[in-house]
Amino acid sequence: MLAQETKATEMELEAESYEERGYPKRANLIREKIKRIRKENFQTKNPEPVYIPSNATLTSTNNGSLSFLDGTWEFGFRYMRQYADFRSGKEWALDDGQVASQAGTPYLPRSPIGYQNIRSLPYLMEWEETRKNSNTFSPKISYQHSSKKWGIEYMYLQFFTTRNYFSFGDIGGFQSGYQTDRFMGADHKLIVQIFEDYSHNKKFVWEFGLRIGSLSTNSSQHSQTLGQTGLFRDTIQYVAPSTGFKFVHQFFENYSYELGGDLFFTPVGNLKYRRDSFTSIGGMSRFSGERVVTDEVYSLFSENRIQTTIFGLNITTQVNWAPFQNHKFHLGLQSIQYNWRANESELPGIRALNPESYLAGARDYYLSSAFYEADGGKGRPIRSYHISNLYFGYTYVF
Repeated sequence: MLAQETKATEMELEAESYEERGYPKRANLIREKIKRIRKENFQTKNPEPVYIPSNATLTSTNNGSLSFLDGTWEFGFRYMRQYADFRSGKEWALDDGQVASQAGTPYLPRSPIGYQNIRSLPYLMEWEETRKNSNTFSPKISYQHSSKKWGIEYMYLQFFTTRNYFSFGDIGGFQSGYQTDRFMGADHKLIVQIFEDYSHNKKFVWEFGLRIGSLSTNSSQHSQTLGQTGLFRDTIQYVAPSTGFKFVHQFFENYSYELGGDLFFTPVGNLKYRRDSFTSIGGMSRFSGERVVTDEVYSLFSENRIQTTIFGLNITTQVNWAPFQNHKFHLGLQSIQYNWRANESELPGIRALNPESYLAGARDYYLSSAFYEADGGKGRPIRSYHISNLYFGYTYVF
């Protein structure tokens, strides 16, 4: 190195000599040689590689161009094609001797959707029109700290379905009836994510947070031949702690997939219901065959919120494609199931038009109470709503 530096010094003197004699081009060529000599002497030939975190290019931590609050933000949406399945335990009176005896008559069983929707429509032949599919829009916002170790995510899920039911029977003559159900669900998910590296292209994500949601049903039934009309409404609200796990694997340069799920559980959800019934003069009394001699108009409702236990399971599989630095696309499958059991131990409130209606409401409660399999006791099965989603999503990474 000393010899090379001595040579470079001599060349500098030579370049100055050429400049003084009026040969600037020759002097510039000599100075270019000097630069190459000193670059080889003072610049290391084995530089240390620039460190890049192993999770910097994974889909959920793709670095964007904007940093706010010491981290990066993602905003996106999912377009969902949904299908629902409802199970309500023992639906038919003949499934249980106590139910058959207490209810008294083999009228049409209740819909699997909703809670306070006991039917007294005729049953011999049925025709059902069910729209169990729905298309919904689900937004998503997530934040990841610059340390690549933790982040926050918020997601919103909604669902709705309808069911129209026509029934025909021969109870004291030809009878016919119609009922309809409208079910709506909404679920807010707010979680803290903990990222843990497994290798340069694989990682685990642990999730801890809350689910805040509601499940609501609006139903109605009408039979002109029986002279009966009913409205049924119930709403479940809950705040449930949630914990989950997700595995993320990046393959090729711009593709990755995610496998995971989460559980949520709370025993302190609540249920409120209301059942309104009207039977005109000469119509058939609910759960019995005799005709009424005066209009029966009454309402059964929960005076206090009923304690409800909610348990849910959510499983998700998702493929991600990030063709550009700030843009990501998703294609996924989601399966989520809500299971709940209400403690139906308190007597309902009753409002009635007249004394006859009040007695009819009290009898209605006694006869229909045998059908409530979600009463928190006697080993009866719980209700469950199962929703399957096929979704396409897009996320912009700031």
